[in-house]
Amino acid sequence: MWIGFCVSFLLCLGCIVLAKFFGIGVDFIVAKKPQKFHQQNISRLGGVGIFVGFIVLFLLNFPFNLSNILIFLGLSVVFLAGVLEDVLEILSPRVRLFIQLLGIIILLSSGVGLITNLLPLAMLPWYWGVAFSLFGILGVCNAINIIDGLNGLASGIALIVFAAIIFVAFGREIDFVYRIAQMAIVVILGFYVLNFPFGKIFLGDGGAYFLGTLIAFLLGVLSDHGVSAWFGLSVMIYPVWEVIFSILRRKIKGQKAMHPDGLHLHSLLFKINRNNSFSALLLVCLYACYVFLVLVCVDNTIGFMWASFCFCILYMVFYIYLYKKYKKIEAGKVGI
Repeated sequence: MWIGFCVSFLLCLGCIVLAKFFGIGVDFIVAKKPQKFHQQNISRLGGVGIFVGFIVLFLLNFPFNLSNILIFLGLSVVFLAGVLEDVLEILSPRVRLFIQLLGIIILLSSGVGLITNLLPLAMLPWYWGVAFSLFGILGVCNAINIIDGLNGLASGIALIVFAAIIFVAFGREIDFVYRIAQMAIVVILGFYVLNFPFGKIFLGDGGAYFLGTLIAFLLGVLSDHGVSAWFGLSVMIYPVWEVIFSILRRKIKGQKAMHPDGLHLHSLLFKINRNNSFSALLLVCLYACYVFLVLVCVDNTIGFMWASFCFCILYMVFYIYLYKKYKKIEAGKVGI
């Protein structure tokens, strides 16, 4: 496993050098992005180290058969959708969405990861299961990208979710999922030590898309082995609800649903305390506590559903509190 960490870490270092001396894959401070909080040019190619480190471990630890080849190709195509945008910044959202869908279709063609059991709500026929799985993986893929705004936030949440997946997979002796999640944690750590707390490199779209897709795929494989699909929602509820809530509040304000803004939960928290790493650490720690309670106290489908519902309520209470505090701060600045 140490090979994956080293590959991830060294490639991330290389990407930092490419950004500094050659301007490749840089998130520039002059870029007009409402969700931008950094004060210097930073490499946004952290996903390269994570992806390549993972692929090295995958090829070393799993046999070369058709199913694994399709998993490899599917994840590669999804990663490509993000890394091309990280380097070139010319792909429209529709083009990226198309490439992501292509990668997810290839991934599901491996024969695993299809979700059909949504009991107690429904048991889906296979064709609806395909549609639901495509939509679900695509949503999680982009949900990780939505919360990627602070040093260590998206990658920290991913580490928590992969740890939860390991906990469940180990208990049920689902070796494939257990080993894949282990690999993911190792390569994320190779990036994490450079990203948190000082933000020497960012995850980028490539890294966010790859991690989101891998998480959703593994949760689908767990579902194949009898783990409730609602477990997946309960441990991924923060990024998933962030997307849903963001769309709703934008629609209420008459804005485009996917129009970027600086009013996400993590954005408000940062604007109030002006400390990037502390804001990320606070959210990661709070979410770790929630996921721990889910794993320890909840052991049935209804419990997972209630856990997700309770999280959404607490999220909105916390969001309203932060939003009101932010507005008071802004009003004070205007008064000055």
